[in-house]
Amino acid sequence: MSDLALPLTGFAPMALADPFEIHIGPVFEKGARGSRSFAIRIDERHVNRGGVLHGGMLATFADLALGAAVFDATDGAPSVTLAMQMQFLKSARAGDIVQVQPLLLRRTRAFLFVRGDFTVEDEAIFTAMSTWKLLDQGHIDGDSGTNS
Repeated sequence: MSDLALPLTGFAPMALADPFEIHIGPVFEKGARGSRSFAIRIDERHVNRGGVLHGGMLATFADLALGAAVFDATDGAPSVTLAMQMQFLKSARAGDIVQVQPLLLRRTRAFLFVRGDFTVEDEAIFTAMSTWKLLDQGHIDGDSGTNS
């Protein structure tokens, strides 16, 4: 078993369905629906030429984790990311474990606002806040855009 697939203490592998998310995984989760935490072990696929975690990789993990919180809050209703604001605070390297417990800030009839503080060994390295739009089934059937 590769180091990537080794379980993280207290976490279980997350079932991923999106092909791009599968590509960056494995991703791990713990906790009850609505209060789950997520983690990923950084490997060589995730870093840039300087050997630090690539910002695009971190943005993808943020979209995955915050999207899972939206999924939980809406009982799996279809949704899309409208906007995401990110602040890169500190670098991470291969071998580091990045963790987040998303927080639902607000929900309206059509929108959800979610935030996450991403940490390595309890030190914040990145924050993200995203706005999500709930879709009706008709939008999913005919939409060619990204559905998270």
